Amino acid sequence: MPKRSSRNMPDSGRLILVVGPSGVGKDTLIEAAKSRGLSGVRIVRRDITRPADLGGEDYASVNEAVFEQRQTAGHYVLSWGAHGLRYGIPADILGDLSEGRTVVANVSRAVLAEARRRFENLLIVSVTAPSDVIRSRLQARGRETDTEIEGRVARAAEFVVDGTDVIELRNDGPREAAVSAFVTLL
Repeated sequence: MPKRSSRNMPDSGRLILVVGPSGVGKDTLIEAAKSRGLSGVRIVRRDITRPADLGGEDYASVNEAVFEQRQTAGHYVLSWGAHGLRYGIPADILGDLSEGRTVVANVSRAVLAEARRRFENLLIVSVTAPSDVIRSRLQARGRETDTEIEGRVARAAEFVVDGTDVIELRNDGPREAAVSAFVTLL
């Protein structure tokens, strides 16, 4: 039977939380790692109150009412709101962690304090990139207006995550180099 931490969360597996401002390439890194079929690693599929046809990452599109019902029922181990949307990490990851698996989730830095309180074996991967790279990526994905993009670029310049549980991964060079570094972390 896996040992339980004082935080009442499984500590035999490792929870890896990927954070970074929009446009740094978090989804690209996560999807590339997922395609490699890493043994003992689960890439989390988030619930998002975003229409399904917007593409980008692999997510479960849910409406506000369903999200609220799931949250009330304890379906999410972590949840947050950002940019007019709601995001949830399913609580079934606790089973994976209890079995010693590595679980990887794309989250907002807004939930890091809660995650640090609740999870013993936690690693935070802070993905970064220069402003011009972020701007170019946001323009290419075509989901935001020019004004929204500039707002995201400005927020990205102020994005800092630190702590002994944080590893910075700079994603401004060849895609395969960043993917390789990310997969090595996993």
